Amino acid sequence: MTKSKNKTNRVIRNLLLLILFLIIAIAAALAYSYKSAKDSLSVTFTDDTPVIEVGGDYRAMDYIRESEGEVTPASAMLDADTTGDKTIVYTVTKPIFGGLLVPEQDFTLNYEVVDTAEPLILWSGDGTVLERGTEFDINNVIGYGDNADPAPSVDVKGKVDMDTNGAYPLHVAVTDASGNKTEWDLTVWVTDDPPVYQDTFERLGFGDFAASYAGKGKSFGIDVSEWQGDIDFEAVKAAGCEFAMIRIGYSVDGVITEDSKFSQNLKNAKDAGLNVGLYLYSYDNTKEKARASADRVIEMLGGESLDLPIAFDWEDFTRFQTYEMSFNDLNGLYDVFEETVNAAGYDCMLYGSQTYLENVWEDTDTRPVWLAHYTDKTDYAGPHIMWQKGSNGRINGIEGDVDLDILYQ
Repeated sequence: MTKSKNKTNRVIRNLLLLILFLIIAIAAALAYSYKSAKDSLSVTFTDDTPVIEVGGDYRAMDYIRESEGEVTPASAMLDADTTGDKTIVYTVTKPIFGGLLVPEQDFTLNYEVVDTAEPLILWSGDGTVLERGTEFDINNVIGYGDNADPAPSVDVKGKVDMDTNGAYPLHVAVTDASGNKTEWDLTVWVTDDPPVYQDTFERLGFGDFAASYAGKGKSFGIDVSEWQGDIDFEAVKAAGCEFAMIRIGYSVDGVITEDSKFSQNLKNAKDAGLNVGLYLYSYDNTKEKARASADRVIEMLGGESLDLPIAFDWEDFTRFQTYEMSFNDLNGLYDVFEETVNAAGYDCMLYGSQTYLENVWEDTDTRPVWLAHYTDKTDYAGPHIMWQKGSNGRINGIEGDVDLDILYQ
């Protein structure tokens, strides 16, 4: 009995040793296979130390020439928001044994973000006429900004004597944090009798406007605010108007001052059967403020449906430097505004004049654009869903001028 028991124990022990040996062998084989597979992972970059321009859009995968394994970058885009030396990590994986093991290895791309763009003159100030005895402030005479620097330095050579009539030549130099400089000459005039603005624009009746631009895929409308007073939208509709863009108000530091006619205009335009969209005139200068403004717009709408987008209208470019933001910052305001209103179920679009759409605003080929260009035939080459043709329109139901718009469908 004892011999039989000992024999059984030896068999069990040997079996356990065999199983242990097999486990160790399998583990060793797996470890070897894992290490071999991991060592085989590789990435070849298109450039080992690329240099990119601040503010641009750079897809992370565009910097991969070839790889052994599946590549996943830490982010879809390289960070080009600010200048400096930066890195991005690419994780490379290659499943083995049917996905039982997934070896991975990280590879780092070092890159540099630079700023080579000169500051942009937004308003040269040349020919400015000021009234004698008033205060001189260069920020009321010129406008400038930079793609990356929110506060480029300005140096003004020459002086303006506000107590003496005459012409005063100035030389202005604006320099950004990367040393890029823009400079120009201008002349400021001081006089007792500054010129009074003379409105010489011819008025354009809405019917003539619609007839002049008639064509397939177009509808014709207006944009209005409290400046138009009380509007008879039934008469506006009868005159051939098909839509109205209505100002909801203006925002400063994320706080909206409601247009005094907003609720009235929204209700009456919808009751008259017009398609309706909104626009917000913004003075915000941070993403947080723009998001707060968008939240407030949504709150003010209270779930009201719209036929057309909500337009983000930022246009105080003649004093842009006083907002202490870069053009990159400004573009970020639109992004968060759009993101917020889209999340609430509303469409969004960017309002802008031709000059700033071409020189300041980015991604105008993909952002829905409401173009402002006061001319008979626009030569703006970028895509746009709406064109504000002018501010000298006349239509039954409104006393005085109104902006005229074409919507492309």
